[in-house]
Amino acid sequence: MSFISDIANFKPPAKNFGRMAILAIIIAILYFISGAVSPFWSQLFPLSESQKDKQVFIDNLRFDYKVVGVVDGDTIDIERLDGEKVFNIDKIVRVRLLGINTPETVDPRRPGECFGKEASNYLKNLADGKIAAVELDDSQGFLDKYGRVLAYIYIKDSGFQKDNILFVNKEEIKDGYAYEYTYNTPYKYQEEFKYMESFARQKYMGLWSPETCNGLKSPVAPPNDNTVNTINPYKNN
Repeated sequence: MSFISDIANFKPPAKNFGRMAILAIIIAILYFISGAVSPFWSQLFPLSESQKDKQVFIDNLRFDYKVVGVVDGDTIDIERLDGEKVFNIDKIVRVRLLGINTPETVDPRRPGECFGKEASNYLKNLADGKIAAVELDDSQGFLDKYGRVLAYIYIKDSGFQKDNILFVNKEEIKDGYAYEYTYNTPYKYQEEFKYMESFARQKYMGLWSPETCNGLKSPVAPPNDNTVNTINPYKNN
């Protein structure tokens, strides 16, 4: 009986109780942020039709692939998680990222270009080894002349959000590691990518910085008027 009464009358030390209380509050806050805020926020600020369409698109992405190699800043290798052939082509398929072009690093026809290694390393850090989803674009065809699949790539990035999804093609342009690139015909995200390129150029991001490439193929000295040459040398490639 004394043992039971001891348990009933047990009082944790004030210091430990305080720590437990703080921990409980933190857990409650994290739970609230991750779950409760979302429906509340959506009721307070309902999504527009375009936002709803985008959310439906993101929800329907199939993350059935894995990035297993980065060739350069705009080319990757992918495989299916289930081990089947990718698009019935092969176990591992090379993908050329649509709507972007990065400085060359492995093209045997020309020397390495300014920011090529940086763009390649950026893509490796961003996407290599990540689970990915693939979006094709009917306006651009399926394969390029080198037999590479033409696609947009999405990855699940690490982070607090349950579905922290990054649009790889867009991220490269936004951060100044790639140029917007239109090959013959407009593509689905052309307007958005052009805007992202303009943003990166105005902010002197990455290859647009006067201290790196100034937007050109080869490194140049900073311009006297502190402006950036906005000519895209890759437009006709």
